[in-house]
Amino acid sequence: MKNNTVLKLFIIIMLALIFRVWFLDKPEGLWFDEYVSWNIASQKSFSNFIHLVLQNPHTPLYYLYLKLWMFIFSDTDLSLRWSSVITSTLGVFVMYFLGKEFHSKPLGLFCALFTAVSSFCIYFAQEVRLYSLIFLFTSLIVLFFVKSAKNPSKINLCLFFLFNALLCALHTLGIIFSVCIITSMFVYFRVNSGNIKADIKKITSIFMYILPFIVVLLILLPFLYSIASSKTLSQFWGSFSPVKVLCLFTDYFSPVQTNIVNTAQSFSSYILHDGKFNFSFVIFAIIPAIMGVFFTIKSFFSKNKVIKYLLYTAVVFLTVIIIISLTGRMVLITKYTTEIYPILILAFSSCIFDFKNKKAGVIVASIFILINLFYLIIADNSAPKLRRSEGHRAVVELLRHSRLKSSDFVILTYYGQDKFEKYLDDKTRYNFYSINKYNFNDILFNDDYYNVLSYGKSKYKDVFAQEDNTQINKYVDNNIISKMKKGDRVGIVILETVSFLSKDTIKEILSDNKKYEVTPLIFLVFSSLRINLLQECKTKLRLDTLTHSGDWTLYVYEKV
Repeated sequence: MKNNTVLKLFIIIMLALIFRVWFLDKPEGLWFDEYVSWNIASQKSFSNFIHLVLQNPHTPLYYLYLKLWMFIFSDTDLSLRWSSVITSTLGVFVMYFLGKEFHSKPLGLFCALFTAVSSFCIYFAQEVRLYSLIFLFTSLIVLFFVKSAKNPSKINLCLFFLFNALLCALHTLGIIFSVCIITSMFVYFRVNSGNIKADIKKITSIFMYILPFIVVLLILLPFLYSIASSKTLSQFWGSFSPVKVLCLFTDYFSPVQTNIVNTAQSFSSYILHDGKFNFSFVIFAIIPAIMGVFFTIKSFFSKNKVIKYLLYTAVVFLTVIIIISLTGRMVLITKYTTEIYPILILAFSSCIFDFKNKKAGVIVASIFILINLFYLIIADNSAPKLRRSEGHRAVVELLRHSRLKSSDFVILTYYGQDKFEKYLDDKTRYNFYSINKYNFNDILFNDDYYNVLSYGKSKYKDVFAQEDNTQINKYVDNNIISKMKKGDRVGIVILETVSFLSKDTIKEILSDNKKYEVTPLIFLVFSSLRINLLQECKTKLRLDTLTHSGDWTLYVYEKV
């Protein structure tokens, strides 16, 4: 690299690092998915570690990485977030080499710059989850695909299969991606070889390098069997919608992140906000997304055959993920398709660099980067500024600053006590009870858990219509109110993002079959629970205080 290129790359890496550490310390603490990462990695017993990994939908490599990070550094929230910052920043560096190998140093610098200011990458660089590591491994896979296409040397092929093996050990869906991209490599060599004997020799040599990949898959079989045989919770909190497919591209190409957890049922709800035309969404989400999709598709028609096979890989992988989502085994969220992102960045960037009019290419590239940069810096809800409003530390802080005494009661909804213990100084301070997403079936319906998940909406529609649920009332009366003395209090912790439906809204949903069909069970269950819990306490106790933090609300009732 010339000194000029080195300096430019250094500036881009520094820019990437600045955006990734900006607002890195999230005051609300780890939210559920991050808490799961910490909980698995923090297990001191290897048997407990394996047990929890087997209950998780992802293969174990990330948790081993996080465990090693915690051993070397610490398990504070800030330290844990740094584990993703490092891998995300390394991804920027790798994208430079990918662009350089594919075309030239200038393309490498633009690929690195795109990645540096990518809101999707920045968001997950601040998340204690595996997605930054997925991006890093996938960008390395694509890099060695490009290298192997040019020169199928032993080292290039070996590294290509090594990173595929690591991706499979990291992410369950990565296995699908690896199968797709390995197949693309075989087809590429077969189609682009004019010598059948040389072609057979080349494919035979590839099989030698694929053996370690197969060995890794065999090691992962117990984990894969556990994942495949598990009953999914996905459609409990979301359902497939074409809007989610559109939001993949706004997340990937624009600075506006719309599909981090779940999306609206209608794309028009983003364009028309509170009945007003949302110019901001059009400028910062739709325009960059249209640019991204247009130039990515256009790159498919370039003369470069390698990008075509990479795009074949991305299309097949995304199609399989959509089909899985349609079956109800998972919800289509952008992060679950992270594997295709380096390919999309490369395709988009290479198309711009293929402009015959170089000035036009520079203008398009500048507009795209400036839109992303402007939003990142100015917008209050840009990726680094997004809070983890469901963070579990927020609940403990609410309890700590409430008027609850050590002998008082606390009802946790949606999550159990074990999901807050990282932040609890004294785990026995309150009398905890929990009606959460793993035991609500017993308390509300007295039915089998997976039976409720599968048939709850058809079996218990009348229960959601009840304004006085005897099951909930009985649980609260027997376990809490009957044990309270004058002056005792009970705190009810509500997660608003799953309990936001009002009585009138529930009635409206129940009266409209189409609305009822698309409303996730989770919202009906925990909104109904909130309404009935608060109604029962309001009838027999006095509301003492009401406080909020992030997406959490703490109601404190006193017996008078």
